[in-house]
Amino acid sequence: MTFFKNRKVAILITIFVVVFATLFGVGRSLNRLAANTERMFFDGVYLVDQGFTQPALNTHLENIAHLALDCASVFANHPELYNQAEEIRLARRDFLDANSIWEKYIAHMELRFAFYSLFTAADHAELSDEDRDAITRFSTTLSGAVTAIENSAYNEMARNFMDGVSGFAKWLHPFALFVTPPQIFEFGIVLC
Repeated sequence: MTFFKNRKVAILITIFVVVFATLFGVGRSLNRLAANTERMFFDGVYLVDQGFTQPALNTHLENIAHLALDCASVFANHPELYNQAEEIRLARRDFLDANSIWEKYIAHMELRFAFYSLFTAADHAELSDEDRDAITRFSTTLSGAVTAIENSAYNEMARNFMDGVSGFAKWLHPFALFVTPPQIFEFGIVLC
């Protein structure tokens, strides 16, 4: 008991508790900020300088998933494009099973590859004018969604999520406990 009554021990314990609590608090705040940033993936990014909320990346992905269902349904009974339509259907299923942002990115890229495979096969297939128009519509819609995804401000927000924090938090960040940066929707990782 005299050990805890020692003034030096009490000061060391106090310093340890204060440092631990500070690092825990900074970590918790940064994790909350990262979670708020990831929420923009599903809710959209508010662009302050333009005064509106950019549509969510997830909304564009859902549109691509609907497009995949339509495309696979239209060409499922077409003998020359059956395999590619089936690839789209399977890639869509994997996409719908993806949970994290990173998993959605991987599944999205597989779905795009399946679409491009169908479009390439369609170029060499005997198609009616109606089927060719359908391919053109699907290709144009996919291209528009991909462009919207590539122009989304989400990845920039995720990469720079630390920009709005105080200098104190930036300084303590490397020592903070269990900080998980927001996931980005592209090949790569975010390093805090």
